[in-house]
Amino acid sequence: MQNGGGYMSEETLVSTEAKPVTAAETGFACPQCGGPVDMSDQADVAICAFCGSSLVLQRGSARAPFGDSAPAILGDTAPVVLRSVQCPQCAGPLGVAEGRRILACGHCGVRVVVKKPDGFSRWYFPVRLDRLMAAGAGSAWLKQHPGISKQARDAHFVEARLVWAPIWEYKALVAGWEFGSKLRTQYQLVGEDESARLDLRLVREGVQEPRLQERRLFQAATDLAALGATRPRITGREPVLPLLAGELDPSSQVLDAEGTAAAMVDKGRKAVLQPLSGATYPDAHLFPLRESTSLLFYPLWLLRYPAGNRVYHMVVNGRNGTVNSATAPAATKEQVMRVAVRAALMAVAVVLLVWLGVVWGAARAPMLTAAVIVSLVAILMVSRFRMQREVEYHEPFSS
Repeated sequence: MQNGGGYMSEETLVSTEAKPVTAAETGFACPQCGGPVDMSDQADVAICAFCGSSLVLQRGSARAPFGDSAPAILGDTAPVVLRSVQCPQCAGPLGVAEGRRILACGHCGVRVVVKKPDGFSRWYFPVRLDRLMAAGAGSAWLKQHPGISKQARDAHFVEARLVWAPIWEYKALVAGWEFGSKLRTQYQLVGEDESARLDLRLVREGVQEPRLQERRLFQAATDLAALGATRPRITGREPVLPLLAGELDPSSQVLDAEGTAAAMVDKGRKAVLQPLSGATYPDAHLFPLRESTSLLFYPLWLLRYPAGNRVYHMVVNGRNGTVNSATAPAATKEQVMRVAVRAALMAVAVVLLVWLGVVWGAARAPMLTAAVIVSLVAILMVSRFRMQREVEYHEPFSS
């Protein structure tokens, strides 16, 4: 517990708790033992608390056996039911792993092919920071970031809320060829004998490049700007876990995903099939293989802290502790001081130039001209000065 470092104890920080979903509300029952099953809208797979069966959410022609109304996933009104995911040989539960379509039963060794129920799978990034660690990361950023007022350096966070932001991922193995031509610079020997020299020229060369590589496209499935955040850096090499019912912290908030998997596939194909050779008018023959679409849930901590008469916000990455975005009051006195010091230095320079022009008669005209130029620059700098009252930060990202 630490109070002097800019953050407060876990009891002081306020979190918004989401209401847990009960079996009566979802209308799902285990097809093996008939027990009620808690299934959230974000999860595809659940584990029965009574018999331990692995259950998958699947669309069908009939309603769920436990009740007459079943929830819709991502706005789809088609009825959904629970199906047991188990070994057809020994009825043992099967595990799940990212990217694997063939699973081996741990009891009898039978291999089972896994099909995705909705055309895409759901995964989540494990959160590595708790509430106090996120507040500590935000406090360290306030102390180190330049241009922030002193009253915000030791600010105390009054709210910390964990939010799961959905992100679409399209992945495909692209194979094919790219033909064409492109210009590049090359040194060439010009002239003969003693007059020969190396000259840099543009040379047109042919392009014949084979392609066999995996390409990914990430797109935010919600309006992150409404949270004051930007999409986190994702390379596709980060470890993710399958999203099971009840896997996420019930006190956190899961944002609703926007868009459809079909729209993401169309956009992903257009993006990954773009030529990369840099050829002029390329003749590309590229084909997507092993396409897959996933919905990834990324943890973000939303922090709030008071400074002066306002409350400012900050978004901290729940995996690595970096500040994704933040707003803070600016140090206005330091801004005025910097402008005043620059104006004073320019004034001293003008006085010195005028004195040299008077003393040194031969260089009077150049010195007076330089004094006029410096005076105009100083006047322009002062007139265009605008006070920055708030520091706004957004972490740059790359897809």
